[in-house]
Amino acid sequence: MKKLVLILLVMFGGVASADDLAQKKQMCVDAMNADPAFAKSVLSTVDKQLDQQTIDAHNEAFHHIQKNESQVIYAYAAMWVIAAGFVVFLWRRQQALRSEIAQLRSELAAAAKEGA
Repeated sequence: MKKLVLILLVMFGGVASADDLAQKKQMCVDAMNADPAFAKSVLSTVDKQLDQQTIDAHNEAFHHIQKNESQVIYAYAAMWVIAAGFVVFLWRRQQALRSEIAQLRSELAAAAKEGA
């Protein structure tokens, strides 16, 4: 019998009209505006919840980074290897250009001596 009453209350007790909801909302707003301490406590609770959500988000990001720390280290290592390879490539290219310029100067000097 208790279960039947409980089921009926759940089924029909949750039905509310839009006017009833608007009245309940207005009652809450009026109660909050009537008592400044209540309004402060509500705002304080919301601020605490927001602060906790922010802290939770930061902790989750920290744990996510810790979990993927090895991947981050590998990515940095790969970038350093690529950068070092590029520097070596530029250095070797510069050496090749210098030797080519020296060869061209010697050929130019030899051609100038033959022409003179």
